[in-house]
Amino acid sequence: MVFIVNDNPANIDFLDLGNNCNFSCDKCYYGANKKRKKANTEVERKLMEIIISQYKSSKIFIYPPEITTSRYLLDAIEKVGQKIVLTNGLELNREMVRLFSEAKIEFPKVTLFASPEEQEQWQGTDQQQYLQIRKNIELAAKEGLSVVVNTVLWKDNISSIENLVKQCYDLGVDRIKIIRFMEDEENDQFIRDYNANEVIERVEKAKLSPSPRIQFSYAFGGPNFFGKSLDEVKKKLLPKEGEWVKSPYLCPAIGQNYWGVSLQKREVSWCYFLKDKPIGKIGTVDNKGNIIIDSKIDLQPDTLEQELKGKCSKDRCEYQPVCLGGCRRTAYLFANMQNKKDPLYSEMDICLTKVYERVFGKK
Repeated sequence: MVFIVNDNPANIDFLDLGNNCNFSCDKCYYGANKKRKKANTEVERKLMEIIISQYKSSKIFIYPPEITTSRYLLDAIEKVGQKIVLTNGLELNREMVRLFSEAKIEFPKVTLFASPEEQEQWQGTDQQQYLQIRKNIELAAKEGLSVVVNTVLWKDNISSIENLVKQCYDLGVDRIKIIRFMEDEENDQFIRDYNANEVIERVEKAKLSPSPRIQFSYAFGGPNFFGKSLDEVKKKLLPKEGEWVKSPYLCPAIGQNYWGVSLQKREVSWCYFLKDKPIGKIGTVDNKGNIIIDSKIDLQPDTLEQELKGKCSKDRCEYQPVCLGGCRRTAYLFANMQNKKDPLYSEMDICLTKVYERVFGKK
C-alpha cells in the first residue's frame, strides 16, 4: 500500500549525488564517504531533472557531499535558484569564488572551529589545512560572498565560543550557526540542559563586541522565542528569502512537507539527519524517477499537538501551536537512547526559550 500524506512537499533535498568529498571526516553528519560508491553522475542528474519537473512548486536544494568536487552541479543549482552551498572550504579559492558568483550563489557554508586542534578533532585536518580554510573564508568574504560558518559544540569546546566569534568577525564572516554535537549512542560530550546556561551566557557575551550574526540551529535546542508574543513568533517563523527551508512549520518534516531524496540509494527520507536510519525512510525512487511513498510517519500538526510530551506538550508551552515540538530528530534521538515510550513525540531535551528565561529572567 502507498501512503501519500503530502504529494507536493514544500522542500525536496537531493542527497547522495555527485563526486566524493575531498575529506573523510569521522563525524560528518552527511556520512559523505562512508558507504559512497563511485557516482554515476549522468544517471543521477537525469533522475534529479525528472523529479524536479514533477514537483515544480517545491523548493529544491541540491546537496552533494562537497560542491567543490562536484562543480558540474553548479548549472543545476543556478537553475533552481539555490543561493546556499555547503563546503569544507579547503578548495574555496579565487576560481571557486568566481564560479559561485557566476551561479548566483551568495552563501557558502563552511565548517570552522576556534583552533586547529578542534578542527582536527572534528575533520581530521592538519594545521596547514586549517589555515588554508581560514584564508579561503577571508578571500570569499572580501570577494563579496556572505560566508556562513557552521560550528559544532560539545562540552569541551563551549569555552571557545568567544574566541571563534572574534576570529569570524576578523575574517569577515556574515553569520555563525551553532550546531550541537550528537551521536546515536550516549556520549559524555553531549551538551545537556544543565550546560546550556553557560552556552547562552558565552554567546550573549560575544555579542557585546563587534560580531557576525549568531544563530543556533533548531536541532540544537529548538527555537528561541524569548520575550516574544505568539504573533511575533508566527512572523519569525515565516520562510525568509535565501533560506534553505520553505515550509509553513518550524520543522519542514511536519505534514510530510519534506523529502530527502537519496539519488544513490534511491530512497526517500522525512528528515535529512535520519536518512540512513530505518525510522527515517518513507519511500523509494524507481528507475524512471517516480517517487513512491510506502511508509507513513505521522507528523501531522493535529497529531503533534495532542501527542507531544513533557515541556513540549500543549498544556506546558504557549508556543506549542507554532513550534510543534521543535526538531523531531533531536527529541527522538535522546528519548530513544533513554528507551522512552513513543520517542518520536518526546520533548526537546533543551528548550532555548526556557534557557534564556533562566538566564535573563522571564519577560
